Amino acid sequence: MVIGATGREASQVIRESEALYPGIIKAGVTPGKGSSTELPVPIFDTLAQAVQDPKVGKSINTALIYVPPVSVLDAVMECLDGGIKVLYIITEHVPIRDSEIIFQEKVRRNAVIVGGTSLGCFVPSVGRIGAIGGKDPSIPFKAGGLVIISKSGGLTVTTAEMFKRRGWGTYCALAIGGDIISNTTYADVLKELKDDPNVKGVVMLGEPGGSYEEQAAELIQAGGFNKPVAAFISGRFQERMPEGVAFGHAGAIVERGMGKASDKIARLEAAGKKHPVKVAFYYHELLSAIESLGVPRDFEDSTTDLVKPLYSTIG
Repeated sequence: MVIGATGREASQVIRESEALYPGIIKAGVTPGKGSSTELPVPIFDTLAQAVQDPKVGKSINTALIYVPPVSVLDAVMECLDGGIKVLYIITEHVPIRDSEIIFQEKVRRNAVIVGGTSLGCFVPSVGRIGAIGGKDPSIPFKAGGLVIISKSGGLTVTTAEMFKRRGWGTYCALAIGGDIISNTTYADVLKELKDDPNVKGVVMLGEPGGSYEEQAAELIQAGGFNKPVAAFISGRFQERMPEGVAFGHAGAIVERGMGKASDKIARLEAAGKKHPVKVAFYYHELLSAIESLGVPRDFEDSTTDLVKPLYSTIG
């Protein structure tokens, strides 16, 4: 179910998702737009009306939130009160105080909340939540055994396409969002994947700020995840810049000596001494990292020694 369904971005996601995966979106909610026929799914004024509707109510188990930042907390509480326990928050710039309350409610109610600032989740051949992959997800994604986790939605998609060209497909791609308070962390995802036989390896993309990458390293060191992990941490340059400046995501801030890319790299490299973890110094080295960890290709490498650009410049 999509909250804020008739907004510009949400309505586009609904139309695209229904064209790709008919039936995956059951309903939308926008106050005052109930019974609207402008979208290919039924629209309700409230979430309560949607979950009580005899045609769609019982099939709704996930909410996708596309509302203004100041309305996110209300939307989350309405979903949780309505019995929806899996939420994706796409909205950017959610107030930090509201994010803290959302996190506390997530823990108290044992819910799964991804974001804010998440682009969504994509599982090839199964479905998509959000806008990840764009109008044609088959371009960057092909089914395989890699899980790609990143704070950045764009980088998640770019990484999937890079690996696809070299013969590795995607089992699941998840953009967890880059806010200061993350409701779903790298460690949370690794715990969910540790016993999944479909997962051949994990590609983890991190950045400065927070301690979520360190938490993942601690989990691996404690034996909580033993599958191959190739990691890349961006932003080493930030340590030469003044503290307290955000570079990109709201959570990408180094302050009080915490959140440095070099510290995250060191923790992951320490985990790699006894566990299958490889940290790529440069982004493109993720490919050789996965290969060195023994993760088999899902299909043939489509590149050659000379990779031609998709588009050629004139002249």
